[in-house]
Amino acid sequence: MTANVPLPVPRPPTADGQSAPKPADSEGASSPTSPPFAEESPPPAMDPAALAACLSDFAARGGEVIAPPAGDTPAQPGGACSIPGPVTFTQVRLSEEASVRLESPVTVRCTLARELAAWIRDDLAPIAKRHGGELAQLTGVGGHACRTRNGQPGARISEHASGNAFDLLALRFKDGRLVELWRADEATREIREEVKASACARFRTVLGPGADSAHADHVHLDLRERRNDWRMCQWDVK
Repeated sequence: MTANVPLPVPRPPTADGQSAPKPADSEGASSPTSPPFAEESPPPAMDPAALAACLSDFAARGGEVIAPPAGDTPAQPGGACSIPGPVTFTQVRLSEEASVRLESPVTVRCTLARELAAWIRDDLAPIAKRHGGELAQLTGVGGHACRTRNGQPGARISEHASGNAFDLLALRFKDGRLVELWRADEATREIREEVKASACARFRTVLGPGADSAHADHVHLDLRERRNDWRMCQWDVK
C-alpha cells in the first residue's frame, strides 16, 4: 500500500443478487495531498538479493507478476507510503490448467504476495475442494493504499500504506457459488471457519466481523511484526 490514492474496492454480488457492502476497511482513506502521518519513518528498503529470492519463491508458489494498472503511480522509495519490494499480481496458478484470479490487480510488498500465493494455492484451493468446489476467484480485494488506521487523522500509519496488508470479501467457486466471508450464513459457516483457521495460522493479523465496526464487512490480513511475535486473530464466524 509519491502516495497512492486508494481505488474503490470492487463490490461482488451477493447470493441474493444484491451488492455486498463496500468494506469500511480498517484504515479508511486519508487525504492524498496532506497525509497526517508525514512525520513517520518510511519502511526500510528491501535488499536486492532478498527481493530476488522473494520473487523466485512467489513464482514457485504460482504467483505471476504483472505491470501495475495504467494510471497507478508507483510508490516512491523513502516516503511514508513506500512499498519495500512492490509486487502487482492478479492470479495464482495452481497447475498448467487451473488458476485462481483476483477480481482486480493488487499491489503489495513481495513478502506478503509470497504468503498470499501460498495461502491461495495450499490452503484456500484445497478447502474449496473439500467442500465440493473449485476455487476460481477472490472478490472484493484490496492492497496498497496510502492512509492511516481507520482513517483517523493523526493515527498511526496503516499496514496498507506500505503494502503489508490485504483485504478480502468473498471466495467465488468455478460453479458460481459465492462464499461471502463477512456474512453470517449457516450454509457457509464450516468453510468460513476453515478459511479463518488457515488465515490465522499464516498471517500475523486477521481482523474480520466481530473485531470492530471497521471490519464488519470484510476480512483484513497483514504481516505486521509485533514484540514477542504476538499475533492477532479476531474474526467471529457466525
